[in-house]
Amino acid sequence: MHEAPLRRPARTVTRPLMMSVMLAAAGLMLGACGTPASTAGHTATATDGHSRAAFMAAHDTDRDGTVTRAEYDAVRHQRFAAGDRDGNGVLDEAEYVAEFEARLKRQYLDEQREPDARYERAIRQAHVRFALVDRDRDGHYTREEDQAAAARTFRGHDTNADQRVDRLDPLPPPRRPAAADADADAGRR
Repeated sequence: MHEAPLRRPARTVTRPLMMSVMLAAAGLMLGACGTPASTAGHTATATDGHSRAAFMAAHDTDRDGTVTRAEYDAVRHQRFAAGDRDGNGVLDEAEYVAEFEARLKRQYLDEQREPDARYERAIRQAHVRFALVDRDRDGHYTREEDQAAAARTFRGHDTNADQRVDRLDPLPPPRRPAAADADADAGRR
């Protein structure tokens, strides 16, 4: 149904090539930013990317319109624990992707949809995300790496820095396309 896991890049990959891959992946992941909470009858869910609507759908567990840091951390902790199938305290790529795929399957089942091309892209993207969040490239996503990623993500949504995400947080300014970032970086060299 889905492709075999992508192989990790060899450590001999050049820095500019790795940066290009990471920028492209970030662009794909952030492409959903600014997506409305509902489009064509589809309500944002936990697997719909990094938009504010998806963030709220995934982490506002008491549905009061606010995500506190405690709520957010509890969801992150639960997902990490659910993914750690062998109980060794870290997630390998297969565990990381399997946890995401389980949530995506649940979403499709709830919406009475069959897996489609979007589903397959999301699974491929989960492999790319693993390569990004495994900061030390050791093949293991640790709780420390998860906490660091969580802190960055929460700060990105808590734009008024009040330790909660709600309607009072202004949306961050739109990001420049990855190609513009690469052009700007090239100009600085």
